[in-house]
Amino acid sequence: MKFYCKKCQNKFDEKYNDLFDHLKCPNCSNKEIVLNFLLQGILPPQDGFGLAFWEFEDVLETGNESYLKDFFEEEFNLRFSRIDEEFSLLDEKNKETDLKEVFKRTQKDGKLQRKLYNIYYVLLHHGT
Repeated sequence: MKFYCKKCQNKFDEKYNDLFDHLKCPNCSNKEIVLNFLLQGILPPQDGFGLAFWEFEDVLETGNESYLKDFFEEEFNLRFSRIDEEFSLLDEKNKETDLKEVFKRTQKDGKLQRKLYNIYYVLLHHGT
């Protein structure tokens, strides 16, 4: 996979097995590198990448809708939809899902936190 170092601007290839690989630049050993994945700028894993509840809501209100649809379908078997900034999470019976419960589940699972953080990062640095 292709990476970009935020410190020395080095571009390099590195094996990236899962979301918890800790990578660093081979040129300067900096750990602040960006995965150039479809030009989305997804950050590599680091400590403390969870989101606060208000940030979680921001992601749902304004984050990339296709990422969110994929995330909730794959990880929770929920259907995400949004019109303007109004969003909904529906189960297989079209019943509204408790947002706080979904948030709590993400906070207990590092992989889910990482995926949400990546969606949040794309929102902050690249818009929707």
